[in-house]
Amino acid sequence: MHQKQHEDEWQRKKEDYRRSKLGQMIKAQKAKQYDQTQRDPEAVEFYHSKQWERVRDAVYARDMATCQVCGNVVQDRKIVDHIIPRRLCSSQEALDSSNLWVLCSRCHYRKTKVEQIISKQQNGDIKLRHLDRQWWTKVLREKKEDK
Repeated sequence: MHQKQHEDEWQRKKEDYRRSKLGQMIKAQKAKQYDQTQRDPEAVEFYHSKQWERVRDAVYARDMATCQVCGNVVQDRKIVDHIIPRRLCSSQEALDSSNLWVLCSRCHYRKTKVEQIISKQQNGDIKLRHLDRQWWTKVLREKKEDK
């Protein structure tokens, strides 16, 4: 019983910190550093465009801020993922809402890891272009159950 109370209190404190101004500043700084050091310039330009922001917000509203794989409500940030990776899409496809869905951070992390594994395979990018929402949903749910 005490362990549950301690865990609940820890989660509450962690959530309060994450929502604090300091927590938000640290998060913003990490995002800026990621954009400067790891993300390619084309992606930075795309993800900071007004077109992307409008489409992202529309998809987020369409999916009611709910992860389309596990059903969790996405509260911490707007993660709108490209089903076919953006780097493999034309500029029109990258903004096509039928190629976008909301994922929670855990499902997005899992999907990214699976994408990396597939892309390293022979003809990996070709495979990734042909994987649809239904396939991803099935695989990510299986991965969740494995954990």
